[in-house]
Amino acid sequence: MKKGDIVGRISHNMDIIFVINDVVGNIAYLQGLYVRLVADSDLSDLVLIDDTSLNRYKESKQEYEQNIISSYKKKVGHITGKILHLDSDAFYLTKCLNLYKSLGLYAYGVELAEEAMAENILDYIAKIRPNIIVITGHDSYNNKGLEDLRNYRNTLNFIKAIAKVRSFYSLDDICIFAGACGSNAESLIAAGANFASSFDRKNIEAYDPAIVAIMVAITPFNQEVDFESIYNFSKMQKGSIGGIETLGKMRLLVR
Repeated sequence: MKKGDIVGRISHNMDIIFVINDVVGNIAYLQGLYVRLVADSDLSDLVLIDDTSLNRYKESKQEYEQNIISSYKKKVGHITGKILHLDSDAFYLTKCLNLYKSLGLYAYGVELAEEAMAENILDYIAKIRPNIIVITGHDSYNNKGLEDLRNYRNTLNFIKAIAKVRSFYSLDDICIFAGACGSNAESLIAAGANFASSFDRKNIEAYDPAIVAIMVAITPFNQEVDFESIYNFSKMQKGSIGGIETLGKMRLLVR
């Protein structure tokens, strides 16, 4: 096994396909190709994914992406919402930015460590003037008590960033999606996020934060975002991501 190999974990029934980012001794450091997850594993627990299986998986994902793109492109003739996407992981940020670009949506992406988001977010808002913000990266829950936010890797950092935005902008001024895999979604909503993950403390896919932002961007300003539509275009399990009643950011182009 070496850096760049595509693998699955035997102990997890190869449920997630990873790329090996690094190998140190007998430990491989992994990044999910499509699921927003980083992990480490003993080399003995890994198996190489053969080209046939990988191609099948890629075809399924490409079909999924094309379904999103073809559906959203029907919104030509409208002024959609403007997205500021903060992400601690450049790999997933690039995937999301490419999806926004495919749809013709205005999105500005920033790679920023979770602990630096609160300190810098208002500067980016002043520069970009978005009406939709994605605050994401990596998070996890250690199963030592749901209510203690110290048991989450980055939930507190996300809360600090949300609080900075809400000190100047209301729920209707800027729509916020916040969270990642295993975040305490309830606390993110309480802090002022419109939408958050993960209510079931499970993994979310790479595109899930972007899908929420896209749906807000293409929903008319006088209509509530339809959450059923979000689940129609996501691989997430129903109940993983949720939020509060929120109006869209799209307006008709009149001329």
